[in-house]
Amino acid sequence: MPSYLSDIDVVYGTDKSWEPSDAIHVVDANNGDINAGYGGEFVWLVPKWSFESDNAVSNIRILIQGDSDGNYKDLAKGAGGKFRYLRLERDGHDKITDVRLLRRDDEVKWETVKSLGFDGFTNDINDGRGKSFLYLVWKSH
Repeated sequence: MPSYLSDIDVVYGTDKSWEPSDAIHVVDANNGDINAGYGGEFVWLVPKWSFESDNAVSNIRILIQGDSDGNYKDLAKGAGGKFRYLRLERDGHDKITDVRLLRRDDEVKWETVKSLGFDGFTNDINDGRGKSFLYLVWKSH
């Protein structure tokens, strides 16, 4: 029986050594700190899993906006600029069974995500920040 993504915790730290052991793994072992290269706090994503598919996550969206929203935790905490949030959606048929971060120097296209064996991906978490492109990618069942 597969386990399904039920939530993602946003975890902050002031030192790289604080990275949770269960943080989302990065494709190609690149840096898993969301704020890497931008200053601010260290930010990691920690997936929560369940064997129940009823309330499992089917899609992940990245919200980027100028205003703070107390309903979400900022993925760019302390870095300045726009606020970046995760929005987990649960209304799709296929449920997420594996999730990773994908950091690249160039924008990622659907063909690249598919060739890496994933079924979906977010918009660029670093959109408008310059430097690297960062996505959540996932497999579904």
